[in-house]
Amino acid sequence: MAGLTPLTELEAVNEILATGSESPISTLEDNVIIDASLAMNTLRATSVEVQTRGWNFNTEESWNIAPDNAGEIRLPLNTLKVDTVGQSAGLNCVQRGQRLYNKGDHSYNFDGPVTVDLVVGLDFEELPSTARLYITIRAARKYQDRYFGDPNTHSYTQQDELIALSAMMDEELQSTDPNMLSDSQFIQDLRSRG
Repeated sequence: MAGLTPLTELEAVNEILATGSESPISTLEDNVIIDASLAMNTLRATSVEVQTRGWNFNTEESWNIAPDNAGEIRLPLNTLKVDTVGQSAGLNCVQRGQRLYNKGDHSYNFDGPVTVDLVVGLDFEELPSTARLYITIRAARKYQDRYFGDPNTHSYTQQDELIALSAMMDEELQSTDPNMLSDSQFIQDLRSRG
């Protein structure tokens, strides 16, 4: 069954170029057209910015990572943010490069596995449709601000950006199935007292 498909990275770049009345491109490979390169860089930087917040679609929860033979914990290359959780929550660790650093011990060395929540950067085509649309609109507005400078000529308004963000946040709420009665910290504290 053929139907509508989510926006591709090429289509997003062409959408950004169209906001500046630039010609579309046919490929993202070896792009030597300066405007297309700037549009692609703006799109990718905006994608990292948006994804770094951490959403249900790009967060790996309670992931156990074991140290390598040198005792260091190597993080995946696409790690944007890391937080120790569960039994490891008491460790004060941060990401330094692609390694986990224990600030309490002032060391990269760990004796055993550490449980973390990881926010990972996904390729554009791996993102949900609402995220692709929001990132494209936000990137188009940034592109226009940076390279054209006239806020009155925006193809996308701030309202367009807010509507796209709202749709993405709505999808986030639907995918996480939050429950005020069982998920709140207050209720969890009450249950632990019992």
